[in-house]
Amino acid sequence: MTTMDYAAIVGMVLAAFASVVSFGMIANYLFDHGLADRNAPPMNLLVLYRKFKHHTMETTGQVNPLFWVHATAVGTFISVGVVYTLVRFVFKWTF
Repeated sequence: MTTMDYAAIVGMVLAAFASVVSFGMIANYLFDHGLADRNAPPMNLLVLYRKFKHHTMETTGQVNPLFWVHATAVGTFISVGVVYTLVRFVFKWTF
């Protein structure tokens, strides 16, 4: 394994961790405010995100920054994985 492999793995792990933690905080917010039910069958994630954004926009006048942290972490996770795959396996560059 090369340095690039380790950098990609660490970047993806950190992004995944930030994504999971921020989603857990969003879910707890929804449960605490009665916007989601822990015992209900799994919902579509987009519905949960919309409820969170709508409720925080109504109460504070802006979307909670936690949503943007989550969105950025997910985007970073996906981007690092795609770029790593393209560079390492498609173009066969080694660093």
